[in-house]
Amino acid sequence: ITRCALAMVLAAGIMVSLPMLIGIDFIVDVILKDRRTYYSMLLFIPSIPAVAAASALKGYFYGMQDVAPTALSQVAEQVVRIGVVIAVTRYSGGMELEYACALATVGMVLGEVSNFAVLYVIYRFKRRKRPAAARAKLLPKRTAIKGLLHISLPVSINRSVTSMMSAMEMILIPRRLLAGGLGYKQSIEEYGKLTGMAMPLLYFPSLVASSLATTLVPAISEAISLRNFRSANYRISKSIQITFILGFTVGALFLSYPGEIGRMIYPKEDIGYMLFMLSFGCVFIYLQQVLIGILNGLGKQGGLLIDSIVGYGIRIGFVYFLVPLYGIKGYVWGTIASMVIACGLNLWLIIKTTGMTVDIRGWIVKPGLVALAVFSLSRYMYELVGLLNVGPRLVTVMAVALNIVLALVLTLAAGVLSVEELIRLLGINRKKR
Repeated sequence: ITRCALAMVLAAGIMVSLPMLIGIDFIVDVILKDRRTYYSMLLFIPSIPAVAAASALKGYFYGMQDVAPTALSQVAEQVVRIGVVIAVTRYSGGMELEYACALATVGMVLGEVSNFAVLYVIYRFKRRKRPAAARAKLLPKRTAIKGLLHISLPVSINRSVTSMMSAMEMILIPRRLLAGGLGYKQSIEEYGKLTGMAMPLLYFPSLVASSLATTLVPAISEAISLRNFRSANYRISKSIQITFILGFTVGALFLSYPGEIGRMIYPKEDIGYMLFMLSFGCVFIYLQQVLIGILNGLGKQGGLLIDSIVGYGIRIGFVYFLVPLYGIKGYVWGTIASMVIACGLNLWLIIKTTGMTVDIRGWIVKPGLVALAVFSLSRYMYELVGLLNVGPRLVTVMAVALNIVLALVLTLAAGVLSVEELIRLLGINRKKR
């Protein structure tokens, strides 16, 4: 199955790369409207087959519920990518922007290639360790490909539609900022601050939600295939609860220290107001990732596609009509509104499919009260740490750490999570007594 999937996605990657290579002038001149992106786009195209091939091997390890190889490959990817970017920034003084960006793109491409290489080496190693009897029992290729297409086509259509709508949104934002009266340089700067500075900070804690979403797909599929619906519903409910805890806590932190966190990471840029606005959407941004994983595990790709189209449609509407009037704030409002509606639709579909009971007290009330307590005490925490006179950056780090500890203690005290559940969540093995 893995070999068939690898061949299919490699073919798909090449089929995407060739038209992009042939039509590169049209892409940079007509769609992106910036000729300086030519070399970056040209260097980016070869990474598409590598990304596609890596996705098949990631799917194999996730399906086997073995997350260590993918974690290792992603670390290797980031080390290579960041290493190349640091080298480029060190030696690109005086270089024109388009060539410096192109060299940075080389870092991304080499990172993707190293990601695939690590996965492939581990896959080959683990495959050799399997017993001969396991290697002998193979599906016919036609059966494997038919089964893969049956599952992957709805997912691929979903991702293709949402990717096209996302690309439309990304292209529209600078243009609508221009339409609102901002200059070209200002519009690109505002857009860059949001997508390159504020959003990555907001999405950084989502590594918990995205990891949870990825591992939920095989876990829920396994429970349903064994007709163990009680186990499936428990996993779904617990993952939603954990996401609410994460979203409320992170939202309270960004709501409490938007300026301090922004200045700590980007001292020369004012992104505090962006972090403040985005903090209201933390819960829904993280929840959406988990709900997508649950729906994929339940095999509800069709419903997921409709919900995704509705969400992106709302965002594009906000971009087109409100961004010229309110600037980047209009896009942030649209992002939050689309996430709220998409999460509601996805959650309704999950409940309709599984018959699961909504645990308002465990999902929302208790985590919400914990977050409210953290927010109420956050300023006192900051002033308390400030007495140490250790500098603004270290004060911010220590205050955030204290608030996280406080949230953890309150979460356990309120019975939102038990100690045993926390130990399992942290991946610590403990022998049963």
